[in-house]
Order: sequence, then C-alpha cells, then structure tokens
Amino acid sequence: MEVNAGQVMGNTRPTRRNLLYFVVNILVLPAGVNLGALYRMSDFSALEQALEQASAQHLAPGVALACGREDTPCFSRVLGWARLQPQPLPIQEQTLFDLASLTKVLATSLLIMRRCEAVGLDLDAPLDRLLPSHYPPDKAALTLRQLLTHVAGLPAHVPFYRDRPPEPADPQAQRLEVFRAVRETPLACAPGTETRYSDLGFILLGELLELLEGDRLDRLCETQLFAPLGLQRTFFVHLDDPLPQARLPQTAFAATEDCPWRGRVVCGQVHDENGYLLRGVAGHAGLFSTLGEVQALARLLLRCLAGRSSFLRAETVAAFIRRQQLVPGSSRALGWDTPSTGTTCGRYFSPRAFGHTGFTGTSIWMDPEGERFVVLLSNRVHPTRDNNQFGQLRPHLHDLAMTAMAT
Repeated sequence: MEVNAGQVMGNTRPTRRNLLYFVVNILVLPAGVNLGALYRMSDFSALEQALEQASAQHLAPGVALACGREDTPCFSRVLGWARLQPQPLPIQEQTLFDLASLTKVLATSLLIMRRCEAVGLDLDAPLDRLLPSHYPPDKAALTLRQLLTHVAGLPAHVPFYRDRPPEPADPQAQRLEVFRAVRETPLACAPGTETRYSDLGFILLGELLELLEGDRLDRLCETQLFAPLGLQRTFFVHLDDPLPQARLPQTAFAATEDCPWRGRVVCGQVHDENGYLLRGVAGHAGLFSTLGEVQALARLLLRCLAGRSSFLRAETVAAFIRRQQLVPGSSRALGWDTPSTGTTCGRYFSPRAFGHTGFTGTSIWMDPEGERFVVLLSNRVHPTRDNNQFGQLRPHLHDLAMTAMAT
C-alpha cells in the first residue's frame, strides 16, 4: 500500500520543519520506541532522510546503504564525504571502504566454507592435527568451530602494535613474529566456557589458511572467491606487495582515522593497527570493497542458501549461519552473528537472519525469510574513532530499511 507524505503523521500534513524534526528524533530514540508513524511511509524516503540527517549531524562523514531482495535491489544511496582532511573529497558509488571485521565473514569464513566443500575440512579437528607442533599446549586442542564461534577462550583484543613500529626494517619478519605472539598469548578463560568476541581467533584462522594452502590470504581470496565471482573491487591491500587491482590512488578510498601511532590519516590501508602489523592481510581485518560488491556478496549468499547458486551448497551455508550454542545463550554461528536482544540489526530481522558488523562503521545483514538484505558502509572513524553515536543509528537504519521493503 502506498502512503503519501500527507499521511505520515495521521491527518495532519507535515511541514518540512515537522518532518525534519521527526527524522532527527528517531536518531536519538532508544531501541524499542514505537516509530510507527514514520514506518507507515511505503517508500524509502524515510530511510533516505535518516541517512541525510546522519551525514549532516556528522555521525559519519560518508555513508552508503543498499537493501533489497535476493533478486531485486530496492534501494542504494551513497552520500557525504570520503574524507574531510587533508582535503575534502566527496564519496562516490565506487568508493572503497575499509570493511574492518566484515573481513571475518566475507573473506576468512567464506574461504573456510569453500575448503570444507573442497577437501572436507573438519571443523572439530584439533589445531594440532591440522598443523602438528605449530601451536603451544594451551592452543593445540582448540578447534576451528571454537575459533569461528568465539568460544576458544582467547582474549578479545591485544594491542600488539603498542611496542612495535609501524614501518619495521623487515616487515615479513615482523609479520611472522606477530603471528607467533598471537599463538603464545595466554587464554583469558577455559575453552568452551564463555563467548568472547576475539580478533585473535580470526588472526589464527587466517594464518592457518595460509599455511594449509601455501599462499598469502589476499591471493587465496582473489583466486578462490573474488575472481570467480567477477568482483574486481573487493580485495586486501598488502602494504608492500599489493595485488594489481589494489594498486589504486588514495582518492579511490574512504579515509579512516588520523592515527597517532602511524602519524597520519589512514587512507587506502587497513585501519586496524594489528592488521597493519600483519601488512594489511589478516583473517580479522583488512578487506576493502564497495557498496555494490558487498551487496553482490549478500545476494550471492541468499541465492546459495536457496539452492540457486553452485558457488556454495545450500547445506554448507545453512550450517555456517546456524547458532552453534556451544555456550548457552550465545548468538554466534560459524563466523556469523545472529539477531539477539539489542543487536545492531534492529527489530525486524527474523531469528533465521545472519550478519556481522565492523569497527569502521560497516555491517551486513541477510534474512532468508523474504530473502532480504541490508548493507551499511561508512567511515565513521574519520578523522577520529571517538564517535560512539553511530552505533545508536545502526538499528534505526535497519528498521527503516526492513519496514520499507515490507510494504
């Protein structure tokens, strides 16, 4: 049913001032507040207005959002700034965003899914069986399933970069040394007892894939994932030896933080400091892409799940997006997250939905019910990460997108 602007607030046709006031207020409302009046808008104008207001209020310099169904993109918008300093640069449709922790699912987890199908990789095999003598005793019995679901007992984050230079004399030696430091980091709790979202676990998964496959993670992703899918603007940017398609000027990228450790605004290189130590190629962070190509990956996964693509079997995708319940109450699937109380995906994704978020202001959520997706990319950490309002905006944008698609 179509609803015109005059119906948004009941029988009173809103003025531009009233409508703007209404949109501004949804950005600060807590989750659970009834936004029914705004949601009755049957098109995407409410979503577009919310995005414009987010940019105007500097919740993120640049914002890009796409939503739709598996077979039909419904809405796509980019607005704002790819960078504010040293010189302002408007965002473009093809602007590349640092996906941050979307790397965990769109690179590392997808590679593991492909390896499960290709060679029958056992997710419950101990690491020591996969790479004998490579891990210290407290890590040897860990499994891929535990690492993928964040129940391996590893700490959430360790700032390895604080006592290491960003530009070492021997970058490859430092990369290997950081992998060793991750392996030797003491567990924070006994495996299988707590869910602790951990970058370290996915750093280990990235290293394991490199050692099992005998190649660097960025090249593995290119040959096994992105090139077969025809994705030309989804890649890691290795700091010293980037792939040909990653050799782009800084103007192609959305800038991230003015980083004290690196002494400059980061642009076209991984924002995550530990990822930088690993030369931009790691299992937890480092992937770059555009709104269009992340949207393409979302649609691909929904097609695979429905049995309409041969890239991955439906049963493989279904297994990876299912809550594992290794720790009671955990929302974690294999690599992916699922909706839970207070989740960033908002209120209208079904319990079957799956997705992930990234520190730089990115997220991807897909729902097999209705085969709908929402992709949100931003550079909310530019020029500083001290901007926590964006997290409050995420669920409202998802609610607006899902409501518009349902009408």
